[in-house]
Amino acid sequence: MNVYILAVQAIAFLSASGGVGKTTIAAHLAHRFLNEGRRVLMVDLDPSAGLSTALLGETGVAQLEERRRTVGDALLRFLRGEDVELADYAVTAKLGIYKVDLVPSGDSLSDAMGLAWYSGSRPSPERLLRQFLERSGAASWDVVVLDTLPFYERRYTLTAIYAADKIIVVTHPYGAEPFRVRRMYNKIAEIVETGADLKAKVLINKVDGSTKEGREAFKIVERSLNLPRFQTIINQRVAYSRVPAMGYLDDRKAREEVESLHREVKEWLSVELNVY
Repeated sequence: MNVYILAVQAIAFLSASGGVGKTTIAAHLAHRFLNEGRRVLMVDLDPSAGLSTALLGETGVAQLEERRRTVGDALLRFLRGEDVELADYAVTAKLGIYKVDLVPSGDSLSDAMGLAWYSGSRPSPERLLRQFLERSGAASWDVVVLDTLPFYERRYTLTAIYAADKIIVVTHPYGAEPFRVRRMYNKIAEIVETGADLKAKVLINKVDGSTKEGREAFKIVERSLNLPRFQTIINQRVAYSRVPAMGYLDDRKAREEVESLHREVKEWLSVELNVY
């Protein structure tokens, strides 16, 4: 068993389905890291550019796509063997009173992923993002937050898994969602058996305490998944929708939840990483 610690921590946010609040949680955790003076880079790995649009607006994203200053454009250059600097693609966005660096997304990300996975020119396309981050200057930041597509587009999930040091799987306790997460984990387990380094915890989000599922959220997730999870539960609150203004700061209970999650994540990041 080898043990190592990386100077830069890359955290990937994954989900089995859409609409579970993954991008919102990523933005709030990034805000907490900014609050403690950390240098944070957010990378939007969803071609629909949800995170980018939330932080820059539709016009801002469209302008960056036109100028070919998105993560997809950077990856296409990297795939052609060109030297790429992340700093050339990072733009400044507001998160509350702070400024965060963001590498926005757009349609060209689909082109880059298709080229990497289907051209046959790369023996390990799932390692593309990891290699890209290592060689393009990600070490300039303290924390890199990767926000990717839900698992129904598996190429993005697998690429993020290989790039990340820690993985936060966002779910909720309603309907078939916990079982979708279990199916996702079963597929990911096949990767672990081939030597991938998987470091994941489940975060229960969007909990409504007035419902039976909300009151039994831990039991439902444990019964369905039996996977490591955060003790913090994020409840359904309007304050969390106020991004990039970070309106959660004006809601005491919301602020306490985010601060609790941040403490757990910081402790988790401080643990030495084991290669399985």
